[in-house]
Amino acid sequence: MAQQVERGCLPCTNCFVTVPQDKYYAVESFGKFSHMLKPGLSFAGPDCCGCCVNFRSVTSRVDQLVVSVHTKTKDNVFVTCKVAVQQSVLPDKAVDAMYKLSDVHAQIDSYVADVVRSAVP
Repeated sequence: MAQQVERGCLPCTNCFVTVPQDKYYAVESFGKFSHMLKPGLSFAGPDCCGCCVNFRSVTSRVDQLVVSVHTKTKDNVFVTCKVAVQQSVLPDKAVDAMYKLSDVHAQIDSYVADVVRSAVP
């Protein structure tokens, strides 16, 4: 679920952009978040040579992450548990996914490891 920097559909300007159906686009004006765009052809705002308006995108598809957790049971046996976690970005939380989370996979790894260690006897 890595975010990407995107470009507009016209050369030398970012006024218009075509947003794919499977992505969420954020518009940045002079580096500050402005608003989100819906899929299709969108007008992002006036731009001069592609330096005023920029875009960030994150996919809306379901992503799967396999986490291996090594833990020790009560009877001193080491086990390895493999857990598959499926994740996707909620439409109303797309801004948080782009700007508040730095390393999603590391955060999920840590959370899953804590849950598995607390559940395995």
